Amino acid sequence: MNIFQVIFVVFIVVFIGVSLWYARKGSSLQDFYVMEGNAGPFLIAGTYLATWVSAVGMVGLTGVSYSTGIVTGILTWGAYPGFVISAFFIGNKLRRFGQVTLGDYYEARFGGKDIRLLSTIITIVGLGGYFVSQLIGSAVITETVLGIPYNIMLPLMVVVFSIIAVCGGARTVTVTDTIMSCLIAVSIGIVFAPVFISNVGLETMTKYAAEKPEFFTATGGGLVGWGTIIGWQTLWCFGNAANPASITRAYLAKDSRTWVKAIMLSLMVVIPLVWMAQSTAAFVKFVHPDLSNPAQALIWAATSSYTPKLIGAFAIAGLFACVLSTASTQILMLAFSVSRDIYERFGTFKNNEERDRKSLFTARVWIGIFAVLSVILSWGRPTYIYLAGNFGSSVFAAAFFPALIMGLSWKKTTKAGAYASMWVGLGLDAILSFYPMIFLNKPLAWAEYLPFGIHPVIWALIAAMIVLVVVSLMTQESINEKQLAIYRTCKTKENDRLLTPKASLVRYTWATAIVGILFLLVVFWFSTFAA
Repeated sequence: MNIFQVIFVVFIVVFIGVSLWYARKGSSLQDFYVMEGNAGPFLIAGTYLATWVSAVGMVGLTGVSYSTGIVTGILTWGAYPGFVISAFFIGNKLRRFGQVTLGDYYEARFGGKDIRLLSTIITIVGLGGYFVSQLIGSAVITETVLGIPYNIMLPLMVVVFSIIAVCGGARTVTVTDTIMSCLIAVSIGIVFAPVFISNVGLETMTKYAAEKPEFFTATGGGLVGWGTIIGWQTLWCFGNAANPASITRAYLAKDSRTWVKAIMLSLMVVIPLVWMAQSTAAFVKFVHPDLSNPAQALIWAATSSYTPKLIGAFAIAGLFACVLSTASTQILMLAFSVSRDIYERFGTFKNNEERDRKSLFTARVWIGIFAVLSVILSWGRPTYIYLAGNFGSSVFAAAFFPALIMGLSWKKTTKAGAYASMWVGLGLDAILSFYPMIFLNKPLAWAEYLPFGIHPVIWALIAAMIVLVVVSLMTQESINEKQLAIYRTCKTKENDRLLTPKASLVRYTWATAIVGILFLLVVFWFSTFAA
């Protein structure tokens, strides 16, 4: 075995071992779902960051930087404003509500099991697409490292994801996510990316820029239309803010201040990390312009002569951590959408003890079911990483975001308005995204056939928001006191004496800023001066 294989195998063994260790402790249903709602800022930041930095971004979208240009690649990541929306306008309010899934919120806020069921459908469609992209990414990485064919790696990788999710639920996933976040930030952002960029050299970039200046434009010399770029920004911003796998991390937090702390820490780390990952993929283009699969840009960089083998091996482990951390959270949330939103809500039980026992078993069974389905959908599709992930995010942006943000912020939002908005967002986004693939022989969500080349998610999001407002205003008489009580609960700030002290929040803010600045300085130094 070479150094890449040894470190990769050790990585897998360690994280499966951590998961099995937590499984020995056993867990209640509430602990399996949300860690009893007592996670601190570091754990929340770790799981949020790890859930967000995924195969779509670190494997799929870095391929955009390689194929079309560094600026285009960076512009695909429009989720940064989504962090702020999550911190101050959605997650903190959901934490005050304090349940398990978005379906819990939608039913309580608007009333009726039907809207919970619709929420479950949207969650499965969106997270299903996203999870498939993670599985594809994991197989692409491991195929390169282990030399085992892609289709054989698919079931092996999904077993690893499932073990972590099944063993301890939210607690295991949160702890392993946090460990993996540290690995990702250090191995890729601080060490591997700067070293590779430095060894390729800024002179090489300058020479390439003189030969092909279009590679450094926002549209890659017209390869990607502005309508598509703005669409990517939209789907990642609002899709991230309404992604159940990310936003429900708020339920794990001790309080709303803990949530805000965690998201700001995540944002400070993720900006330089993403910048370095996208830059590295672009630098691969300067020295190896003929990759058959652009999604393998970072993998090639890690295994090339430009990167010391030990650093490259840890980079591969970091890339796989991007996949594993996101996938374990997503398959867990997919299972919760069935066990919590369907089985618990529509089933009948003799008592709470029977309900908890059967729900826990059901969640674990559905982890296995979704694992099998994902292998089937991923079979033979190694280049579909960012397409599947983008579609999942666009579903949440169009179908979930309007009802979620308006339900939390506008008390006149009604069930009929939210329900119609979710259907319109889901349906229109799906139709406009799949039409070019089915009828025009173009990629999923290809936008050039639409007016001004505007991405399908923008049309769907605008339509869903308009429908929500218009229908809500037409159905004001349906609002009842119970629904308004949930609205007020989400809006009412907790008692200061029960929250993390403000002085601690101020210290944490300064510490986060210093960490972000130091991270940037280290990255810039390595990239520019470390030879």
